[in-house]
Amino acid sequence: MEIVEKRGFKVAYMSIEDLSREAEVSLATVSRFWKLAGFKNFKDFKEYVKQRLETTPENKLKNSVLDVGDDNLFDRVIQQNYEFLFQTHAHLDQEALNKSAAEILQANRIFIYAPSSSEGLGSLLRHRLKRYGIPVEKTAKSGHEIYESMIHFAEGDVVIIFQYVKSLPESEIILDYTNELGVKTILFTDQLVEKMNQLADYVLYAHRGDSWAFHSMVTPTTVVEALVMLISQQLEDHSLKNLEKLSHLRRKYGDIVPN
Repeated sequence: MEIVEKRGFKVAYMSIEDLSREAEVSLATVSRFWKLAGFKNFKDFKEYVKQRLETTPENKLKNSVLDVGDDNLFDRVIQQNYEFLFQTHAHLDQEALNKSAAEILQANRIFIYAPSSSEGLGSLLRHRLKRYGIPVEKTAKSGHEIYESMIHFAEGDVVIIFQYVKSLPESEIILDYTNELGVKTILFTDQLVEKMNQLADYVLYAHRGDSWAFHSMVTPTTVVEALVMLISQQLEDHSLKNLEKLSHLRRKYGDIVPN
């Protein structure tokens, strides 16, 4: 088909109706073409293209737009994240989640390594834990400064690592060093099979979409919140007291520093 030769991989970003209209042939003809070209159907061709496109942020966003299509965007995003949550529920190790909460409660200190797009997740977890009176620090994000954070790791601490898509050198050395020290580690990841998973004590999986797509942060946030709720349940009395203190401070100084 001439249009495929002309547009190349850009065809994957068209709907089958658009392709039919531009090629001036019927939908049935377009459908038959893909089988002749060695694909099951148009969708199979799209998957082939996606797997071969470089997974840059730009291409990930394009692929997400392609997946959404002409449907209502918000409805599609909701449906997509529901599917991601379902996959997460199917693969998340509930026992690892419970044990992670227990380790955090018993730890002397918590260190959080949250680079790149996971920085917001690390900040959220740190905010929640500090509210419960749990001592928590964020490590340096990258480069040689990570060593300045690692020198403070000690037995009895817990190191939490957020690592999505691919392994970073900093994550690898943190896991290697914590294993040497006997420091417990909790790994948040979207990889079911990865070398790092074997090095971490507890792995908390969140499905964020295919590797070529724009990655959702809804499921990782949900896993973080689930961990926080488990900790809160076990710290119920202490948590309530801290919240009461917080309410008291807000009432007392609200006219100076508004809520």
